[in-house]
Amino acid sequence: MSQHRTVTDRRWPWVVVAAALLTLAATVPLLLRHDAGTPQATVRLPVVSIPPPAVAVAPAPSAARHPLRAVARARKPSPSPPPTSGAPPVLLGPAGAAALPQLLTSYCRATVGRLTLAVSTAGGWACGRVARDPVPIDMDAMCRWRYGANAWAELRDDTDATGWRCYRDGP
Repeated sequence: MSQHRTVTDRRWPWVVVAAALLTLAATVPLLLRHDAGTPQATVRLPVVSIPPPAVAVAPAPSAARHPLRAVARARKPSPSPPPTSGAPPVLLGPAGAAALPQLLTSYCRATVGRLTLAVSTAGGWACGRVARDPVPIDMDAMCRWRYGANAWAELRDDTDATGWRCYRDGP
C-alpha cells in the first residue's frame, strides 16, 4: 500500500498542471477576442472630391519656327589692355584635353551645385543637372574662376570640344 501511495502522490501535481493548462487554453481565446472593444455604430468618413489635373495642350509647331542652335563664341577681349610689347599669351591650363572635363566639372559643382557634371553638347559645354535643363558654361568665367581675373578662354580647334584653353596676356 505504501507503494500505491507513492505513485498517486507523484501523479497528482501533474494532474493539477494539466488542469491549469486546459483552463488557460480555454480562457485565453476569450480574452483575446477583438470584437469586445469595437464600437457598435460605424463612423462615416468624410467625402473628399479632388478635381482631375488639367491637361495642358501644347501648341502645334509652326512651320516657320526653326530649332534654336548655339553659335560658337569667339574669344572675348581681355579685361586688361593688350600688352604693348606684343608678347604671346601665356597658357594657364588645362594641360591637355583629358583634364578639361574634370576642370569644368569642378567649376560646375562650385557655381551650379554639387550634383552636376560637365557635359559636352552640340552648342558647347554645359553643367548637366539631373532632371533639369543644362546650364551653359561661360568659358571665360570658368577661366577667371580657376586662374584669376586676367584669364580668358580660347578654343584652339573649332572641331574639338576639348580644345578650350585658358590664357592670360604675356609676360
